[in-house]
Amino acid sequence: MDRAEVVAQLPGWLEDAGVAADVAGEDRWMTMLAGEWKRTIQVLLHVDERHLRVRSMLCPAVEEQHAEVYGLLLHRNERSAALRFALDGVGDVVLLGQVPLQAVDAARLDELLGEVLVTMDETFNPVLAKGFAAYIEREQRWRESAGLDPNPAFPDA
Repeated sequence: MDRAEVVAQLPGWLEDAGVAADVAGEDRWMTMLAGEWKRTIQVLLHVDERHLRVRSMLCPAVEEQHAEVYGLLLHRNERSAALRFALDGVGDVVLLGQVPLQAVDAARLDELLGEVLVTMDETFNPVLAKGFAAYIEREQRWRESAGLDPNPAFPDA
């Protein structure tokens, strides 16, 4: 499939999959996926000359345990040929991916978005637990002092 065909078909494929998307620029769409742990997953889809690219932010720049967080992300990168974690220009953790246009169709788009959802959801809590441990500990202490139950995502904090 060539670029023009993918650009023309993509909105319909998203609609057929039940995924709402907004135009975010020329040959770009923004959609939201709902995860279990990372409840809101924004995904930018961009059709360039050769690929359908995806981009989604996992979290802001980590505050602590950098080596452990980056090690976790690098190991997670081994599990996918299409997706990989990276740092953007300000150090935020982003998930990037690409599929050659020749391989893009409704089924491959659905598979790619599903992979984004699973990858983000599986990675979110472990990265937060390591990269923002002091913040989470303060939140758990505050919840306890306010008579609230602990955040269930971080029972050991």
